[in-house]
Amino acid sequence: MGQTGSRLVNKLSSSFTYHGSPSEEFNFEDADRVVASFKGGTPFVYSRQGSMYFDEDGDLAHEFYEEVAARKRGGKRRMRRIDKNLRPQGEVKYRVPCLNVDFPIVLYSD
Repeated sequence: MGQTGSRLVNKLSSSFTYHGSPSEEFNFEDADRVVASFKGGTPFVYSRQGSMYFDEDGDLAHEFYEEVAARKRGGKRRMRRIDKNLRPQGEVKYRVPCLNVDFPIVLYSD
């Protein structure tokens, strides 16, 4: 059990360690190689899967409710969640492309 924790700490500490002097120039050839070998092809993400739904009327929301009349006279009305006849939103494009979370390079700017 202790070895797993030690291995994890070593991985984390080595990923944050900078090997070289701060005045050393950044090697763009290595960065190009890493970007080219990235498994996703491009480091940018242009769209995501939407989390909202369209109802029969074309309204867009996360969830829909309808008001239900009371069964007895003088009873309270209640809200019932609608889960039928809803269509998923689908792909939603980002206004500005984002970086993939699995992209292997840490970006730093002075």
